[in-house]
Amino acid sequence: MSMTLKNKVALVVGGSSGIGRAAALALAAAGAKVVVAARREAGCRAVASEAADLGGEVMPRSP
Repeated sequence: MSMTLKNKVALVVGGSSGIGRAAALALAAAGAKVVVAARREAGCRAVASEAADLGGEVMPRSP
């Protein structure tokens, strides 16, 4: 089964590590534009970089 989320936007809270990170990368790989929110800015940026390497689009956000 092939899932595509093209033209969809996903918000992943706590996305800088663990399950949130895995979810953000999976959503980006499926074509969604992903906003990753977490307390650690460096972790958000790392997830955005990994997603870009996979061809996905992730916007990092932290307080």
